[in-house]
Amino acid sequence: MSVSDAANIRSNRLVFALAVLIFFGLLGTRSLNEPDEGRYGEIAREMAVSGDWLVPRIWYVPHLDKPPMTYWLVALSIKAFGVNEWAIRLPLALAGLSGVLAAFLLARSMAGDRPARWTVLILSTSLLYFAMARMLTTDIFLAQFIVWAGYFFWRSWQTLDNWDSADVRANLLKQFLGWQLAMWVALAGGFLTKGPVALAIPFAAITALTVFRRKECRRWKLQLLGAAVGIPIFCLLALPWFLLVFQNVPQAFDFMVRDRFAGHALGTTVKNRGGPLLYFVPILVIGFLPWTSLLGWLWRRSHWRALSDRQKDGWLFLTAWIAFTFLLFSLNRSKLPAYIVPLFPPLAVLVACRWFGTEESSTEKSAPTGMWRMVLLSPLVMLVAVPLAYHFVFKVADQSRFWLQIAIATTVFAVLLKLSATWSLHRCQRWAVGLAVIALLVIIAGVPRIETHLRSNQTLKPLGALLRAEWRPGDAIVAWGQLPQGLPLAAHPIINATNRPYLGGIPFNRLPYEFPGNRERLGDLVLPDQDAFTALLNGERRVFVVGFQGTFNSIRPGVTNSELKLIERVGRWEFFSNR
Repeated sequence: MSVSDAANIRSNRLVFALAVLIFFGLLGTRSLNEPDEGRYGEIAREMAVSGDWLVPRIWYVPHLDKPPMTYWLVALSIKAFGVNEWAIRLPLALAGLSGVLAAFLLARSMAGDRPARWTVLILSTSLLYFAMARMLTTDIFLAQFIVWAGYFFWRSWQTLDNWDSADVRANLLKQFLGWQLAMWVALAGGFLTKGPVALAIPFAAITALTVFRRKECRRWKLQLLGAAVGIPIFCLLALPWFLLVFQNVPQAFDFMVRDRFAGHALGTTVKNRGGPLLYFVPILVIGFLPWTSLLGWLWRRSHWRALSDRQKDGWLFLTAWIAFTFLLFSLNRSKLPAYIVPLFPPLAVLVACRWFGTEESSTEKSAPTGMWRMVLLSPLVMLVAVPLAYHFVFKVADQSRFWLQIAIATTVFAVLLKLSATWSLHRCQRWAVGLAVIALLVIIAGVPRIETHLRSNQTLKPLGALLRAEWRPGDAIVAWGQLPQGLPLAAHPIINATNRPYLGGIPFNRLPYEFPGNRERLGDLVLPDQDAFTALLNGERRVFVVGFQGTFNSIRPGVTNSELKLIERVGRWEFFSNR
């Protein structure tokens, strides 16, 4: 092993050690937020407890909004490590790290070790990618499967560069088909995570590259061969779960295909998820911090002209991947910030290849000095902006810790603004990475202080603790006004398959009634109106109520046989009883 190879190995280990710190540091300190984390966590818990790995359920009735991969992975972690935040988020951290590893390999196969290492650093410290590797949704799992599929495709594409050498063609064909099969396996994982979008994004990039090289007939002909071999493997892995669910759960096909898939595409199932055409522009600008300023000089004609044919292939492949993802979700009527997470790995690879070449290239030196200083100072801006958002947007009461954070970050910003004017490029880069890691971990460390102030995204953990402390066998529980989706998880084991709450005041087109037949499955647990709710409170049985804001005052006049007791208000929820 040469000295340079040993140095590369040490450097690679160092950046991955830093990535592990980023994704696993403080992993279990934050509670689960409503509604997404509570919903996904509860579905996984019910799956792990019941042993039914086929039909996802929430509040013990079927929930088929998404394929099961996310639930399976979290349920396996719960089975191994118990019901706690660390176990529930462990698969997320592993998925984030997995996506970083795939992006590293993709960048290394395109441009070498140095851009690959910088891909790790850029992707790991990008604000949105970091956040979604700690937020229990499907998006980080989808992103990792897509980037692995992209890497496997690129390796298969590379094998065709030497196709003209007849003496190695048979070996190259084996390699090509091996990489193609690996790609289809990754696509199957993505399909089991979030459905057809896992196919659409890679195929858009592959199609763009194949069209670009359309004169090289062997490439698109071999792509067809790879598809002929890979599609049966994909079907064998991805379709059995769907077929079994369609067979065993009445109306599952109509619900999943017509209502969910077609409905999301057409916007008929959008629930407060709309947004303007440019919705994802600020999401990308903020989500790619601290590296956002590097995007302004990314796509330049002069840079494109300087690339070799092989480099152009990589550049086009990544650009099509990014552009299609951004356009697809921009045109979709359903919009959430996490939707564009799959474009972050290829974007990190592009930025790393553009600005962090194997040598100190002129491209690095040609960028405006102010750009690198913006990268350096962006983490400090985040440290100031986040607590200000807590104060002015979420109306969090003043907390000295946050004001101290603002004061320190502002002071360091002023000092570095002056000192960095004379710093070298590499010193700015190193400091930018270090400050980004510190900023992200400091932000995560501060979240538990404001968890119940996040409006509809607050945690239900304090409510679960109160219910466990107050409830006694024979007591009834009512959820009123809105479904507290993660309450069974937060209150486990008080709420279980044999002790389920009554439900009321919830529209019948919302959870848990969305899936056809769920209202009937819940039976007598559904309180049809406020009179039924009042009658339950006026009965002899002690009743604990988890009500959405305003429930206590609205129901109190109708309770005549006892005096309602408000136990606690937790964010937008009220916890009270009739005894």
